[in-house]
Amino acid sequence: MMPSLLKYFTIVGGALLGLLFVLNSVLEPGGPGPSLVRAQATKVALKHDPQASKVERLRAEETAEKAAKAAAVAAAAEAEAQLVVTEPPMPAPRPIQAAAAPAVASPAQVSLQASLAQYAEEEEARAQRLAQEKVKAEKAAAKARKARLARERAKARAVQEASAQQIQPQAYGYAPRPDYGPFGQSGGWGGGGWNRW
Repeated sequence: MMPSLLKYFTIVGGALLGLLFVLNSVLEPGGPGPSLVRAQATKVALKHDPQASKVERLRAEETAEKAAKAAAVAAAAEAEAQLVVTEPPMPAPRPIQAAAAPAVASPAQVSLQASLAQYAEEEEARAQRLAQEKVKAEKAAAKARKARLARERAKARAVQEASAQQIQPQAYGYAPRPDYGPFGQSGGWGGGGWNRW
């Protein structure tokens, strides 16, 4: 006999939930997190007055913790200052001076300066070419836009003229009466229309 679906899903769901709990407990470490351990490590041992209230004890603990943190920050700053003092000072970078050439330049420096000057000239020429090409492209786009607008205007004028020629003066009056069928004047189907009956 087949068990009911409720019973089946309850058993299977419970088994899967239990499996998830077991996997979670195996994969995740237990105990307090690192922040709690650090917080407990920084606590300062204080002797409390047995006659002091709980509020006074908490205030004393907070004051001691603030003092300990300030001392730790001061110690870290002092250690950093010592570290900075022990490092040799870095020489300040000298700016590159292209205008002031050394009195005696080596052939490598001369060729480097010449190639830099040539590169600068090529870049300037390329920038000028790009600017000229951009201006030409803008002019061509404007010319094409004007030509397109002129074509559209001419087409619209032609459509207006054609529609004006097709309109006849009769179009504004009554529609002409048909000469065929039962409404005709010559009798239509039976020679005289409906009046004959």
